[in-house]
Amino acid sequence: MLNDKSKEGITEAQNKGVNFLAIASLRNLCQVLFIIIVCSGCGDDPIDQSIEDTGLRNYIFLGHIYKDPTSIDDRLVSIDYDQYDQVWLGGDVCSETTSDLSTIQYLDDLFDLSSQRTLWTLGNHDIRNGNLDYITNTTGRETFYTSHLDNITFLVLNTTLGHSGTYDTLEVKQQLDLIATVCDTIEQSTHLVVLSHHVVWKDADPSQNIYAISNGGGPGVLFDIAPDKTYDDVIYPMFVSVQERGIQVIHIAGDLGQKVATYEHTTLDGIQLLGSGISSNTEYHSQFPTHGIPDSILTLQHDINVGLIEWKFEELN
Repeated sequence: MLNDKSKEGITEAQNKGVNFLAIASLRNLCQVLFIIIVCSGCGDDPIDQSIEDTGLRNYIFLGHIYKDPTSIDDRLVSIDYDQYDQVWLGGDVCSETTSDLSTIQYLDDLFDLSSQRTLWTLGNHDIRNGNLDYITNTTGRETFYTSHLDNITFLVLNTTLGHSGTYDTLEVKQQLDLIATVCDTIEQSTHLVVLSHHVVWKDADPSQNIYAISNGGGPGVLFDIAPDKTYDDVIYPMFVSVQERGIQVIHIAGDLGQKVATYEHTTLDGIQLLGSGISSNTEYHSQFPTHGIPDSILTLQHDINVGLIEWKFEELN
């Protein structure tokens, strides 16, 4: 017969054996799971497939694109904007953009307005119904701002601050201070891209009567108050100082389309001025000389590796 100590020894050995078997079984299970996980990525469709960054980016600029109070030109609705790394809206997106919040929601569905890849410089049709909070609450940004992406510093301007006939002097000063700060501190970027709705330059292109190409009176927009100063007086010289430091300045305006659809000019200082806008095939636009002439949109190609941005005007079908 076994005494109590012998029984205890057998029981202890049995327990150890059970524990050993449990541990061994657990190890085997882990090995099987590991094999399953590894093999699941061995087929034709790997779980994680890295995509090489070529350093190439594509952008699209859309100015004066409204069809009616609450919608944009039909031809632009059908564009797949996922093919572009950034979308730049040049203002006058709808003719009564802020008359109803549903219009902003419609635009948000099209352009993902809060995304860092979507920039929007406001036009007079975008703000003339008030309700600017519809826009700022959706974008998460103020009406003028700066951002940085892919070696580009962006300045998105608000050239509608005096559209009501009076200027908010505080906002004018804040925008002027923002422009000055960016121009004083920009160092690492290869480009400074400036977006505005209105064609605010005049003397920068003495070869062209700007009033003959822009839809509205952009050169009269004030960027400083007391004394009154326009773009040519106070803003353009800041951009020249940036250009002289080896950073390419590109200023694009969107208030075109009714008189001319495209515009490009390189200033004597090397600054590139561009403009693009469309004239939708509507009864309202039939009064303008561009009606019936094929519209075009501005697309840009950016090679980050060599620090080069090129552009072309593509006919809109």
